[in-house]
Amino acid sequence: MNETKNMKNSELVKRFIPYYKPFIPTLIFDLLCATLTSIGALVLPPIVSSIINKAQNDISSLTPEFITKVGVLYVALRIIDSLAYYYMATTGHIMGVKLEANMRMDLFTHLQTLPLSYYNTTKIGQLMARITSDLFDITEFAHHCPEEFWIAALKFTVSFIILININVPLTVILFVMVPIMYLGTRYFNKRMRKAFKDSRHHVGEINSKVEDSLLGVRVVQSFANESNEIKHFGEYNDEFVRIKKKAYKYMGGFHTVTQLFDGLMYIIVIVIGAFLLINGSISAGDYVAYVLYVSTLLTVVKVLVQYTEQFQRGMTGIERFFEIMDVESDITDSPNAIKLSNVKGDIEFKNVSFRYDEKNPKVFSNISEKVPAGTSIALVGPSGGGKTTLVNLLPRFYDVTDGTIEIDGINIKDIKISSLRGNIGMVQQDVYLFSSTVFDNIQYGKP
Repeated sequence: MNETKNMKNSELVKRFIPYYKPFIPTLIFDLLCATLTSIGALVLPPIVSSIINKAQNDISSLTPEFITKVGVLYVALRIIDSLAYYYMATTGHIMGVKLEANMRMDLFTHLQTLPLSYYNTTKIGQLMARITSDLFDITEFAHHCPEEFWIAALKFTVSFIILININVPLTVILFVMVPIMYLGTRYFNKRMRKAFKDSRHHVGEINSKVEDSLLGVRVVQSFANESNEIKHFGEYNDEFVRIKKKAYKYMGGFHTVTQLFDGLMYIIVIVIGAFLLINGSISAGDYVAYVLYVSTLLTVVKVLVQYTEQFQRGMTGIERFFEIMDVESDITDSPNAIKLSNVKGDIEFKNVSFRYDEKNPKVFSNISEKVPAGTSIALVGPSGGGKTTLVNLLPRFYDVTDGTIEIDGINIKDIKISSLRGNIGMVQQDVYLFSSTVFDNIQYGKP
């Protein structure tokens, strides 16, 4: 398979966003629900701070009525949070599945248009991996990542605004750690992306090996080569383990850096906040609120770390999806292609030459032959002499390198492909039966 150059995440996201178009109302409401699930976490620290400050400054103001109102408010927020989460867990996931189905249909449709030359150099196992497991990763990415990144941005922004109003120096010190942490994780992040792509590619190789071995199981058993097949599969399997070990080492480094900064941010808040508390720069309630908000921030960071792996898997899946979608067929209808009508069946090869690609020599050169309508001819020659290849040029499974082929005096390149192939009856050299009934296979050419 011809791999395209690596695409930037921004380019991949830009090309992926149009798939959200049919689901924009669902996505907007999903993000609204994500906002509602964040309110409870953001409201709790001010509630605790208010109770502590009232208890410390004026215990008489901490009345049963106040406590009841605060409790009822928080319970109401949690009920809303639960309903919003239910919507996200159901309709949000369904949106992701529908998006996956649309992408799979686009990919399958595109694969139907690609010429035989593409399949000659592409392993079916690789295509199976891209149309199944890769798209599943994209589904998880499409559903969870917008939610989690939106929640993270919301909590991050609100927490920053509230914290900077409590104490500016401590907030600045705390938030300076965030870009430092980002730079520390960037090294591992890039390598995780490549490792996940290598892993996905090798899953396709394993699929191809399994497919090849099982389709040829009669040959394998006929030559008693089971041990040889097991050995080869073991080599593929060992390579997969090696690639995954490399990926998890990078992921371990990524998590280690975030865990380190997680601890440092807690220490900064607790130690410096305690000194500010001694100096009277902040109240006990504000100190507790600050610690709770920092806990919320660090929870956000941990969630982002958790979804970084999913994000990288999603980006890898999207990249591999567009690698196939960007493959253009070299056999297409010409701008003025016509439909065949009143076909007589006169066929003429005029100085036809063909080679599979520039790296290989010509299979045959300067073949000219007329086949009048109603006559039959037989192509005789040694195996590999080009008989099947010559026949495959007529329905344009491949295009001639030089010369022309005409039907009733019309160059086949000027005929619509669907019309051309629809007027040709073919008995395949290798019989293939689809996974359906015998009747369906018999009528496949004219359903």
